[in-house]
Amino acid sequence: MGRTVVILGIVVVAVYVLITAFVAVDVTENVIITQFGKPVRVFTEPGFQVKWPDPVETVIRLDKRLTPLDSYVGEYLTQDKKNLVLSSFILWRMVEPMKFIQTVKNVEAAERRLSDLVSSELGVAIGLYPISSFLTTEEGGSKIPEISEKIAKSSREHALREFGIEVVDVRLRRLTFPEQNLRSVYARMRAERERMAKKYRAEGEEGAAKIKAQTDKEIREILANAYREAQVTKGKGDAESIRIYAEAFKTDPNFYKLTRTLEAYRKFLDEKTTLILSADSPLFRYLESPPEER
Repeated sequence: MGRTVVILGIVVVAVYVLITAFVAVDVTENVIITQFGKPVRVFTEPGFQVKWPDPVETVIRLDKRLTPLDSYVGEYLTQDKKNLVLSSFILWRMVEPMKFIQTVKNVEAAERRLSDLVSSELGVAIGLYPISSFLTTEEGGSKIPEISEKIAKSSREHALREFGIEVVDVRLRRLTFPEQNLRSVYARMRAERERMAKKYRAEGEEGAAKIKAQTDKEIREILANAYREAQVTKGKGDAESIRIYAEAFKTDPNFYKLTRTLEAYRKFLDEKTTLILSADSPLFRYLESPPEER
């Protein structure tokens, strides 16, 4: 019975040694081997590696993929002494595992140190630019991409040298004003928008006035041309009428005089008309004499 227990114990120990003596390194991670808590080796290539079994040597696994981080929200002072509330988005990865584990120990501590570093660099960069470099209505007037690149460059140098971390990129994520300044900022923004709206309305009214003036000019020209053509047509009609009257007069002068006189009667005589004519008036002649005497 005692021999069986010994053999079983030996088997358990052997299995434990075999299990803890081999390390599987994934392609997405760096593996650090510590000997009694002290880092001694680093495995960066994927595959199986051998170490002393636990607890002589233990394993710390660190992700080597890109890691996103939102930095603290902080208030910063611009070159022209204006307060801005900013935060940044950081993209980083570990490139020197041994330095990383010796300086920051773990990911949580690394992110705190990295956030402090970027916030410090952000404050330095913000102080070099006026507020118009951040908030502007002019095309190409914003310096935010330039500022982000400057922060990323300086943070990259410090993080790599001090923590073994590569800062891939830094971007400004939030940009606003302190709460007490927002009303005045919004008032200025509204005033600017109103100024632009007035400008656009004035330009629109000017354009409308030009179009109306051009339209009125074309209308006058069209009416003038139509009136001229109407007068020409009327003149031709009057001339033709006169010609027809003249031919009729030549054919039968008495009949022409009669029709013209009757037409005159029809125009000015009705039941309310009273005429006072001399006895020798041509109009009175047809009203008085019988037809055979005319």
